[in-house]
Amino acid sequence: MKNFRGDVNREITANYPERVLQIGEGNFMRGFIDWMIFDMNQKTDFNGRVVTIQPTPRGKIIPKLNSQNGLYTLVRRGIENGKPVEHIEIIDSISRGINPYSDWQEALEVARSEQIEFLFSNTTEAGLTYEKEDFLETESPFSFPGKVVALLYHRYKNFDGASDKGWTIIPCELIEKNGEELQRICLQIIADWNLPYSFCEWLKNSCTFCNTLVDRIVPGYPNDEAEEWFDRLGYTDELLTIAEPYHLFVIEGPEELREKLPFIQSGLNVRLESISAYRNLKVKLLNAPHTIMTVIGLQLGIETVKEAVEDPLLGEFVKQVMRNEIACVLPKDEQKQIDSYISETMDRFSNPFLQHLLKDISLNSFAKFHVRVWPLIEEAKEENRDKLIFSLAALITMFHNSEGLKDDQKVTTAFDKFYKRDYTNQNVLKDFIVMEIFNEWQQDEMKLSNIANLVIEDVRLIQQLGMREALSFKLK
Repeated sequence: MKNFRGDVNREITANYPERVLQIGEGNFMRGFIDWMIFDMNQKTDFNGRVVTIQPTPRGKIIPKLNSQNGLYTLVRRGIENGKPVEHIEIIDSISRGINPYSDWQEALEVARSEQIEFLFSNTTEAGLTYEKEDFLETESPFSFPGKVVALLYHRYKNFDGASDKGWTIIPCELIEKNGEELQRICLQIIADWNLPYSFCEWLKNSCTFCNTLVDRIVPGYPNDEAEEWFDRLGYTDELLTIAEPYHLFVIEGPEELREKLPFIQSGLNVRLESISAYRNLKVKLLNAPHTIMTVIGLQLGIETVKEAVEDPLLGEFVKQVMRNEIACVLPKDEQKQIDSYISETMDRFSNPFLQHLLKDISLNSFAKFHVRVWPLIEEAKEENRDKLIFSLAALITMFHNSEGLKDDQKVTTAFDKFYKRDYTNQNVLKDFIVMEIFNEWQQDEMKLSNIANLVIEDVRLIQQLGMREALSFKLK
């Protein structure tokens, strides 16, 4: 089999300048933002490439990316207008990848570049959080917001605080008002680090933080079908990325972005408008069901989203929680769209061409559950949250066997300690829910005592019957 780097004959846009810094190099960014920039390079005069930075020390993508000269194959497969479609492209929008934990000076060089104008990110919900840490100019901060502050501070000093040298910052993490939240955390870090007031003002006035909503299912590397794909393509590609054809990118930003980032001129499904209506439907009727089916499905031995919705019990559970519980908390003016949106979402979940692994969706499940599902439990009326509460119980029991789960170390440590105790004891369980889960999510113990008791009932149901029998019981 031919090697991807040496044997793919393609004219690369190597002479395009690096205009974009990206923090996060995973499947989603390669199948969404980097593909969009590739598309803009083909169809508009954007003419820019991406430098991508590894967000955590455990990343494994950067060496593969650099060994392939930033190239990778993107396959978009699915159903459009009732017909199967397939698009295969070699994406060349990434110039290089940087591991900041070993090559921080290289990352700082990027921050000094005149031509870098934009910062995109996707570090999952767990990444866009405040973390108190020390500032050492010679070392990369651990947190994503810490990296943003350190890079911007270096840029600020390099250009003597020039007002035209700020970045347009476009986070893709699935947090409500993600741009505003990132700016808020950055300002808190500036205060922690005692950085100059003038830098604080520069960040607020010269940098633009945009709120966004992203939507595309990107399963990524096709583990079970990789060799078949390599035979078909005629080369190996360690970063082969599979995605659905559908995409939506909503950005709340200044009108000038329309020209600076010509997404729309390229024909991409990008909206420069308020994200509130899009967010309600997408987060509550696509992302929340994704998380719910994952915490339950992994305990049923189910591997993919398609298998989850086709499973007689789990598929019916997902439909019922969407129609009978999640739909009830949506605003009245969105009720007309719900049936069609649920139908479209189930079709996307059932895409016969995607192998979307639940174990991939399970990355940082605790933070995802807090952002995607917990608000639904809080908003729902008592008679419309039975299955939502069961999903919280499933989150707890999922961590009983945490092998293969990737989550924040603080989260996994807390669950490990819990499961070393008499975890079947009702008092131990309630203490854990209140002191670890509700406390971490900054919820009021007194207000949520009733919910805690209901979660305990469902945890004990799963422990006594097993997940499949417990799920069957909840569907009666």
